[in-house]
Amino acid sequence: MTETLLFFSSYLEEKKESLINELLEKVDDDLDLNLNRTDRLEHKDLLKNLLSQVSKALLKSREQKENMELEYDKNSYFRKKGASLKEMVETLSTFRLYLMKKLKAEGVKKNITEKDILLIYEQVVFIFDEALRHTTKEFNDKTKEMIETVENEILELGAPIVPIKNAVAVLPLVGSFHEERINHILNNVIPKVAGLEIEILVIDLSGVHVFDTFVAHGFFEMRKILSLLGIKTIMTGVRPDLAQTAVQLGLDTQGIQTFNSVKDVLETLDK
Repeated sequence: MTETLLFFSSYLEEKKESLINELLEKVDDDLDLNLNRTDRLEHKDLLKNLLSQVSKALLKSREQKENMELEYDKNSYFRKKGASLKEMVETLSTFRLYLMKKLKAEGVKKNITEKDILLIYEQVVFIFDEALRHTTKEFNDKTKEMIETVENEILELGAPIVPIKNAVAVLPLVGSFHEERINHILNNVIPKVAGLEIEILVIDLSGVHVFDTFVAHGFFEMRKILSLLGIKTIMTGVRPDLAQTAVQLGLDTQGIQTFNSVKDVLETLDK
């Protein structure tokens, strides 16, 4: 078996260029990838690296294989271009299928037993599975990072601090609220208010769609924190359903100054 492994290891390293040219063409036709010249060259480079890794891995133990860097799209070239994980998996899986057929044909030429060829199959399948696993993990991790970045940007845009005059700012809140958004305001927005030398913060609720128990507790928690920081809170856009919810929850509304609109607040402050 050792001689068989050495043969296929050498074969893959020596013939990788011709193998890639031949097999990638078949993969392209099968999957209708319609690769342009740049993408084809990128796939060739990635496959060349992968086949070199497969060549080395054939001579390593299972544990050593698991510790190898067998990721395919290491620099996220295709992910950044918008390729789906499904496309990546299909490309690698189809290439592996054609490669295994090629290895079997070479094994038959060299009179290698079916048993040894089957063992080579198992090795190649394991190595490609590791490459697919690493690629899938990296793809999912990068996608998750991108989604989190976008979500954080949306959270920032959804709670802007708008200075309207000396020591006075408005925090306009729009849309629906959930735990993550409330926590973002409490943990990220409120500390910023404290660092802007603001004495009065107008929280405008006119654009809030739903004011349920969870949201109500969040807003009143916000007011408590601002009070401890010495910042006066004024609420505007408080609709009847919002006020009713606060009363039903038994929340302490004493001392809360409310106005119909931010305009009314400005007119009062200017007097």
